[in-house]
Formats: sequence, C-alpha cells, structure tokens
Amino acid sequence: MTVLLMKDVWYDEYTWPLLVYLFSCCMYPLASSCAHTFSTMSTRAHHICYFFDYGALSLYSLGSGISYSAYVIPDAWVNSHFHTCYITVAVYNTILSTSLACYSRLGLPFIHYNHDIDERFSERQSPKLSKVLRILAFAYPYLFDNIPLFYRLFLCEGEGCTDNEANSIHVQHTLLAFLTGFLFATHLPERLAPGRFDYIGHSHQLFHVCGIIGTHFQMKAIETDMVLRRSQLLVSAPAITFNNTLGAALVCVCISLGNICIYSLPLLYGTPLRNTANKDACTDGKKCKD
Repeated sequence: MTVLLMKDVWYDEYTWPLLVYLFSCCMYPLASSCAHTFSTMSTRAHHICYFFDYGALSLYSLGSGISYSAYVIPDAWVNSHFHTCYITVAVYNTILSTSLACYSRLGLPFIHYNHDIDERFSERQSPKLSKVLRILAFAYPYLFDNIPLFYRLFLCEGEGCTDNEANSIHVQHTLLAFLTGFLFATHLPERLAPGRFDYIGHSHQLFHVCGIIGTHFQMKAIETDMVLRRSQLLVSAPAITFNNTLGAALVCVCISLGNICIYSLPLLYGTPLRNTANKDACTDGKKCKD
C-alpha cells in the first residue's frame, strides 16, 4: 500500500505493471476476509460475498499476468507473437474466470427470477460439478499466466533464458502455488481424520496460509526481476502504456462487477431462497423463510 500511495511511481510508466499487481494483491485477501466474515449473515449474503471473492481472485490473476508480461517473460520471448497477445488473452481469461466461478455457485442467473434457486442447478444440487468448475475457473488462468515463467524455469536452455537471482524465488512461489491448489482440491488433512481439524489445521485454513506466503515470494521475485532487468527491458520490450496496464485492469474490474451484479440480482429480487435447515419441513404449498 505504501508503494501505491507514492507520488513518484505514477510518473514512471515502468512501475505501472507493479502497481496493478500490488493493488490486486491487496484486494484478494480483503475480499476473501470479507466473504468469510459476512457470508454467514444469510443465504443471499453467502453467495454474493463469494461472488466478490471470485472477482478479486480473477483480478489477482490479471495483475500477475500484467507484471509477468512486463518483468518476468524470458528474453527469448520478448516481442514475440505470444508476448504481443499475452495481456489480451489474460483479460479474456479474467472475465471468463469470474463468470465461470459465479456460475459454479448459482448456475445461469436468468433462470432464477421465476424458480426457486434450490430447485435448479446450484452448488447445493451439484456439489462435485460445482467444485470441478470452480477449480477450472482459477486453474486455467493461473496456468496460462505462468506459461512464460514455466518455460523460463523448466524448459529454456542456452541463450535468452533469463537466468538471474529471481529464478530461485520464482521456484519457491511455484511450489507454494501448487501446494495451495492441492489443498483446495483434496480437502486434506481433514479427509483422513474427520473432526480433528475442524478449528485448526483444516485444508481451507492451510490453503489461505500457503496462498499468502506464495504471494509474498511471487512479489519478491517480480520486484527482483523488475530491478535487475530494467535497463534491458526498457530498450527491447514493448512500451508499457496505460492500455496494457491500468486500462486493462479497469476494464476487467468493470466487466467483473457487471457479471457479479447479473448473478446477484436474482438473489436480491428473485424468488425467496429457502432456509436449508428447514428444507425438509417445507411443502410445495408453503414458502420457507430465508
């Protein structure tokens, strides 16, 4: 946040990708904390809070992609066709990620104005499919954003591979990122010992801890690349502009907020949701209270 508030960095275009990335790093833990805090208020609040959480995670993915394009991409790929299209594809992936994650929780939003959400496709009706869609919604953008980094660390040989001090930090971040995804997908360790990790040590807790630590190492690696490669990238890389940094982030924020509104409207103005605790006691002729 200190970097974001510094006046000097706004006049140096080279720092703009870092600013977008740092802003996204601030937003996704905040959105996640709010989702966990306020999602217990009601069924509506539960869904809507996590819609914002998904939007913030998607923005973080875009922030990573913009900073990778500016500082991390290997020398051999600078100014390549892939490099030229990279941010455009990352923007589309961010929009798709938010939409797919929201869909995994609610289904198609327009079908819920005249139908009970509990009787249509939703997380409650199809939990396994919802989990698969949600993993896909965030795994695909992550894998795409990291294509330049994976090539640089594991495949590139010889000249143009950008072998510097940041590589070892990138490896640490990559390992923690895969551990984060593994914990989210497998529900370990509580699956092995049900009831023993209900308060401390369950997978979602470890998922957040590993995610934040991984972001710390990612931040250090990006800043190291930014400093070490500045003179070279200012000469050889495409110009950093408002459109491919702050502009791209603003477009994604606006479209993602629009998506969240579309998915939230049925929850706010559609058929009232039923209380899951009283679901079995509800009859076709009576409505249940939220």
